[in-house]
Amino acid sequence: MSDVLLTYGWVRSSYAALRNLKKHGINVCVSDSQKIGMCQFSRLKDKFELYPSHYVNEQLFIRRIIEICDTHSISVILPSHNETEILARHRDYLPTQLTLLLPNSEHCSLFNNKSIAYDYAESLGIPVPSRINYTNPDELLQKISEIGLKKTVIKLLMGNSAKGVFYADSPSNTKKIVERLIAAYQLTPERYPQVEEYVQGEGWGNSVLYWRGQRIAFFTHRRLREKISTGGTSTLRESAQNPLIEEAAKNIFDKIGWHGLAMCEFKVCSETGRFWFIEVNPRMWGSIPLAISAGVEFPYLAWLCAIEGPDAATNYHAKCSIHYPWRSRWLLGDAMVATKELLSGKVSRSAKTLFGTNADYLDDFFWDDPLAFLGQVFFYGKNSLVNLSLNPAEKGMIG
Repeated sequence: MSDVLLTYGWVRSSYAALRNLKKHGINVCVSDSQKIGMCQFSRLKDKFELYPSHYVNEQLFIRRIIEICDTHSISVILPSHNETEILARHRDYLPTQLTLLLPNSEHCSLFNNKSIAYDYAESLGIPVPSRINYTNPDELLQKISEIGLKKTVIKLLMGNSAKGVFYADSPSNTKKIVERLIAAYQLTPERYPQVEEYVQGEGWGNSVLYWRGQRIAFFTHRRLREKISTGGTSTLRESAQNPLIEEAAKNIFDKIGWHGLAMCEFKVCSETGRFWFIEVNPRMWGSIPLAISAGVEFPYLAWLCAIEGPDAATNYHAKCSIHYPWRSRWLLGDAMVATKELLSGKVSRSAKTLFGTNADYLDDFFWDDPLAFLGQVFFYGKNSLVNLSLNPAEKGMIG
């Protein structure tokens, strides 16, 4: 009997959840739309099942999830990625017990739309980067010039990590990017890309587990290195404390009555301490291996909430020690960064990235389960060959 159905099994966040749950003797059935990936290759999984991509057909995806749950007597579903909102939206088709870890679908929808999420944060008095309001790309040249922005960030309203985020160093470049995106994604005016000021600062995150509006646990980290230098997935990060962003994130989740796992991202100026809200990932997040290894076992705490109740999770978490400072590293991600640096002629920097990095924990390589790392390598290798990209976006993932 498998107690947990873990979806989107190829990725590091899912693998971190798998390791954490198996540490406590919980059976895990892994599922994904592909046969290649970290959990797929892991010896720790109890079962593996395929499902059709929810980006292609939501109804078939839900039907297959129900079938998997029936076959393996699943107790609860732990979603990992964008399928979280899909499952939440179709929760009425699923037995109540299976949906206990799913957030409110309307809350997911709010946070998965960058413009609406900014509006929400701003309404709570939380700083956000200044935005350019426009109804036609032709207006951008004058509006950007009037307020004197030298650099802008262009974001598709629905994105993932660095996917759907672009940077421009002039008004004309901003206009070109916006026009290209509108054409490429056939965007109607209400879906036009968000154009905002570029804010300088370090990337910080505050991760949480809420149960019916009550915060059970939280964890804060800062990014030390990212796969893409302008932002996106971090390859090296460390535990830290920042009362300002912790209070801002608590305000965001408290006011909406959040339920489930989520991570709130900020930019923080290291010199002034000033911060800006960037986004909420209303699901598990890429750097969750850091939180778990540092002492905040989010997947197990979520399971405790669903199976034994929130008091059990609170009591368990109270006995845990959180390590400060504590660093975790995405080894394959750093290999990608080092390769880019080497190809651009930065030999010493590449060597330092790959061999001169100290970390307390690795996200993706474990001597007790080495094939999981190989599954990750094969997944990225396949994508690089098929899509000519190490960071491909599946149709429907952004836009």
